[in-house]
Amino acid sequence: MIRFQKVSFSFDGKKIIEDFTETISSGEHVCLMGESGAGKSTLLNSLMGLTTPCEGEILIDDIPVDSHHIQQVRSKIAWVPQEIHLPYEFVMETVMAPFELKVNQGIRLNEVKMYSLFEELGLEKSLYKRRMQDISGGERQRLMIAIALLLNKKILLLDEPTSAIDPQTREKMTEFLQSLDVTMLSVTHDLQFASSCHRIINISKLRTII
Repeated sequence: MIRFQKVSFSFDGKKIIEDFTETISSGEHVCLMGESGAGKSTLLNSLMGLTTPCEGEILIDDIPVDSHHIQQVRSKIAWVPQEIHLPYEFVMETVMAPFELKVNQGIRLNEVKMYSLFEELGLEKSLYKRRMQDISGGERQRLMIAIALLLNKKILLLDEPTSAIDPQTREKMTEFLQSLDVTMLSVTHDLQFASSCHRIINISKLRTII
């Protein structure tokens, strides 16, 4: 469960989000929408401890997201940012990198599951042995989602997950993501993807619209 309790964020002395309160239940798929600059990605990043509210509290399974508990919090979350800049030459290295992090100790790569996820996401098996520079933006986006799912976390955070994907692939991927038994919080401008979620929260208006 994710809880935002009267959370506010300020940048350059100006509040972009004020007194935001929302609960996302276990297993619920929720989408954040709103105008650019409204604070959607800020809210998403705050769950990883990458941005800190100036007021209020954020809790995951009743654990506060703060410097004292951040490793415990991150052990529950798989995060796929919109901008992906990785220093690895090969896809294989990119796939293995998260498994080497301290927070993911004890999790092993399941290659059978990896290839199953590749198929579900419309990726060829041969992608695993290619260079990162040789795969498209859409393939990179789907690869990062596959890696996130291989970590077997309870919570999945997605920032614009369909932005680089063609319509046919987007439909297949949307159907697959919405079948997942995880708590999923997404940021998107894609109305088709958003409408497949259980709820949409319009950050610009700070109210649930469906």
